[in-house]
Formats: sequence, C-alpha cells, structure tokens
Amino acid sequence: MSIWKLLPARVHGVADFGSGAALILVALIVGGSDRAVGTGVVLGGVLIFISLLTDYPLGVVKVIPFVVHSAGDYLGAAALIAAPFVLGFADSDGGLAAFYVAMGVTLVAVSLITDYSDPDRPAVHRADR
Repeated sequence: MSIWKLLPARVHGVADFGSGAALILVALIVGGSDRAVGTGVVLGGVLIFISLLTDYPLGVVKVIPFVVHSAGDYLGAAALIAAPFVLGFADSDGGLAAFYVAMGVTLVAVSLITDYSDPDRPAVHRADR
C-alpha cells in the first residue's frame, strides 16, 4: 500500500513508536478539553499497541502482518485528521487540532514511502532478487 518503497520497516517502526509517544505527551503537556486530550492519548496508545503486535523488526508479539498494519496506518491518519472536526474541538483547542492534522498527514506520507513487502530484509537487497 505504498507508492515508493524508500523507507525500511525498522525506520517505519521507529516512526510508529515515536509518533505514538508524541501524540500522548503533547496532548498531556499542552492540555485542553477532555476530547482533545483524549484523542491524542487514545490514538497514541493505539498506535503503540498495534506497533507492539506488528510483525516487523520492532514488533514484540508479531501477530499482525505488516501489510495489515499499513491499512491501520491509513485508518489512524484519517482519524487524526478528522477528530478535531468530528469531535468539535477544532476551534477551542486549535493548537492540538493542528498538531493532530499534521501528524495525520505525516502518517500518510510515511505510509506512502514505506516498503511493506519484506520487513526482515533491507529494501536494497530485495531489489537484487
């Protein structure tokens, strides 16, 4: 589900865990309405949890195939982008809303350049097959 296979699975994993932590920490540090803070904490927690279960280099339990994880990335990105508007905090918590939209767009960008084909081999070696 990517356009360019530039980003190895390990780097994608680092981005997953870093993004999940950033969503949680920024929401708690910045504060705001319960809906705004809850969005970051819940979506960040889900991202970390799913990443722990993904079959890629940084996954711990490895029960979710990496290609299935990619579909979750797009779903999570859509949730991040839509949440401020659907949950009604785009105006009252503009800073968090902008952060969530930016994180959603970034998640789409990372997903579009990730190599989901074989998470255990670097992309350079797969091209040699």
